[in-house]
Amino acid sequence: MSGWDFDDVGKFGSEKAAEDFAKRNGVDPRDIRTRDKGDGIELEIRRSNLDRRGLKDSGEGRRDGW
Repeated sequence: MSGWDFDDVGKFGSEKAAEDFAKRNGVDPRDIRTRDKGDGIELEIRRSNLDRRGLKDSGEGRRDGW
């Protein structure tokens, strides 16, 4: 266990789509965690990084979330 708290920010069609979303929002790759859920990839962002930003999405890839 890492000791960090993560918040779910959505489900994506692929790991690349989730990572691209995080990159578009300026999230450091070390602050994300992805989980394969069979029907997609769930993206989680470390809470301390998430709290200080408003996430923006172009609608690409994200299936649901926050």
